[in-house]
Amino acid sequence: MSRGMARMDVGLFVAVLMILGFGIVLVYSSSFALAEQRFGGSEFFFARQMLRALLALAGFMVFINVDYHLWSRMSNLGYAVAVILLLIVLALPDSAAINGSKRWLAIGTFKFQVSDIARMALILFIARHAEQAGVDIKKHTVYLKLIAQIVVICVLILAEPDFSTSSIIGLIGITMLFMAGARVVHLVGLVGTALPAALLVAWRMPHCWERIEKFIAGLGNIQALGYQAYQSIIGLGNGGLFGVGIGKGEQKFFYLPEPHTDFVISILGEEIGFIGLMVVAAVFAFIVYRGMHIARKAPDKTGQLMAFGCTFTIAIYALLHAAVAVGMMPTTGIPLPLISYGGMGLVFTVCSMGIVLNISSQSRFGMVDESIRPAQRLSRLGS
Repeated sequence: MSRGMARMDVGLFVAVLMILGFGIVLVYSSSFALAEQRFGGSEFFFARQMLRALLALAGFMVFINVDYHLWSRMSNLGYAVAVILLLIVLALPDSAAINGSKRWLAIGTFKFQVSDIARMALILFIARHAEQAGVDIKKHTVYLKLIAQIVVICVLILAEPDFSTSSIIGLIGITMLFMAGARVVHLVGLVGTALPAALLVAWRMPHCWERIEKFIAGLGNIQALGYQAYQSIIGLGNGGLFGVGIGKGEQKFFYLPEPHTDFVISILGEEIGFIGLMVVAAVFAFIVYRGMHIARKAPDKTGQLMAFGCTFTIAIYALLHAAVAVGMMPTTGIPLPLISYGGMGLVFTVCSMGIVLNISSQSRFGMVDESIRPAQRLSRLGS
C-alpha cells in the first residue's frame, strides 16, 4: 500500500466503493428492459457502466496518490481547456444535438458531457485563486474577477442549453467563495441579481418554464406535477418499507422514460423500500460528513476549498435528485452521484473523491491552521 493510501480516510474510501458497487447493480436492474427494447440486449447499459466504473477506479487510485497541489498548479490550464471544450461543443453542427441540446463530445466510443469537466476544473480553479487572493477576496475587484470566471462557465453551459447544470455549477462556485471568505453582502447582492435573471432565462426556455408551471400546479394536485414526477412518486410508493426486491420493480418497464439516470432513486425506492433508501441516504450522509471533516482539517486553504467543493457537489446533486423524484422541485435531469448511469460523469465524480482522500492523507499528520477562513465557516456550519 502506498504512503498516501496508508494515511487516507479509510471510512470515506470504503463508503465510496460501497455506493459505486451498489450503483452498478442498480444500473443493471433499472435499465435492462430499456436496453432490451432499444439495443436488443439487456446488458447494454450495464456493460458500459462496468467499463466506466473500472476507469473510475483507475482514476480514483491515481488521484488518491498524486499530491493535490499538482492539480492546483494545473488549474489555470484546466479552466482554459474547459472553456475551449465548451466552445467546441457549441460549435458542433445541429445534427450532433441530442434531444435539442449540444452537451456531449465523443472520443472514440466514449461520449462525455463537457460540463462534467468544467465543474471539476472550476472547483480546482476557485480553490487556487481564492487562496492566492487571501483576505483580498473581500475586495470588490478581486471578488468580481472570480465571479466573472464562474459566469463564463455557467453561460457557456446554459447556451447548450443546460439550465439545471449551469445553475448548480453557479451555486457551487458561489458557495466556495463564501467559504473562502467573500463578504456576505457581496454574495447576497449577487444572489439578488442572479435569481430574477435565472427566472427570465427559464421563461425564455419553453421546456424549463413548462416544468415550473407543472410543479406549481402540482402543489395542489399531485397528478398535475407531470408524467415523470407522478410516475416517480408511484414507484416510491410501491416500494413500501422493504421494497419489492432488486430487479422486481415495475416502473422501469417504460413508465419512467429514463429510469437509470434522472429517476434512478424512484427505482431504488421501489425495489429496496424506505428502509433501504434510508441506508443509502446514511452512506451518502457519511460521505458528506467525512468530506467536510477533511475540508475542515486540511493543511491549507487550497485543500480546504478543494475538499469542500468536491464534497458539496456530491451533497447538492444527491439532494436535488431526491427532491425532483418526490415532486419537491420541477423535473430536471439531475443524476444521483455514483449511482445513476451517467457516462464519464461517474469517472469525474469518483476522481474528485480521490482528491479529497489525498487531502485527508496529508492532513492527518500535518499541522492545521484553524485560523483559515474555510475552517472557521465549516465549524460554524457544523455547530
